[in-house]
Amino acid sequence: MKKIALIILAVFAALFVVITLSKREPAKEAAKEQANSATAIEKEKVVRFWKIFRKATDYRMNEQWSLAAENYRQALELNSRHEDALYYLGNMYLELSQFREAEACWKKLVEVNPKNSRGSRQLTNLYLNSDELFDIDKAEAACRECIRINKEESGPMLSMGEIMLIRGRLDEAAADFAAVTVSNFKSTGAYFLGGYVAWKKGEKAKAREMFGLAVKFAKPEEHKAGKVIGEGDTKGFGNVTSKSIFREYIAALSRVRPEEMEPALEKSYRKLDARLTELKRKVH
Repeated sequence: MKKIALIILAVFAALFVVITLSKREPAKEAAKEQANSATAIEKEKVVRFWKIFRKATDYRMNEQWSLAAENYRQALELNSRHEDALYYLGNMYLELSQFREAEACWKKLVEVNPKNSRGSRQLTNLYLNSDELFDIDKAEAACRECIRINKEESGPMLSMGEIMLIRGRLDEAAADFAAVTVSNFKSTGAYFLGGYVAWKKGEKAKAREMFGLAVKFAKPEEHKAGKVIGEGDTKGFGNVTSKSIFREYIAALSRVRPEEMEPALEKSYRKLDARLTELKRKVH
């Protein structure tokens, strides 16, 4: 009897296992199907993101800022942390003079990736160049962060020199401009502004030398036939990269003729001096 009872128990145990496994099998299949469905949705989302992002890039390259901005916004709805989309949407807002929207994009970029210096770089430009958001303290903080992340780039150092110039710290500004010309010997802005510091200190010979170099490098270079355009020479960036608060004075240098050098120097630096006086009122 005991043997029969054991056999019956074994049969029931086996049946229990079979029933349990049969119940689990559909659940496994359902979970697998659900996972496959989620993967398919995610893949479709990625495909849609890149389709919209490429369209936004095409609009940007053709300087259609509003359409580019709209498509970058749509792309970010699919991936809110995409660094390039945040960076370029900020650039498009800057082109459209929507400064607060640009600021929000670059702040988010810095939050997403604190090691991405592009966000800090554009915030520096924004706080220096926008009348609406001009803030020398925020500009300096963003610029120092940018320099900390990327010490090799000369642009942030030029901006730091401009910040020191606005603060009236001429020696520090001169050191920054000199550092720029070491890594970028064709920096028109560094020579021009460094020349202003020399002019302000009464160092006329040095001012003439640096002004002359600024004029020389401000002249557009002739493109040789068949020259391959460099990676950075892309269309569609407008005025959003390497933007200087003193760009109007720097841009005028390309029109200076050799025989006008001396009067042009005096005129340029007197105008710049007046502009700096205005800016210092905003700072103090």
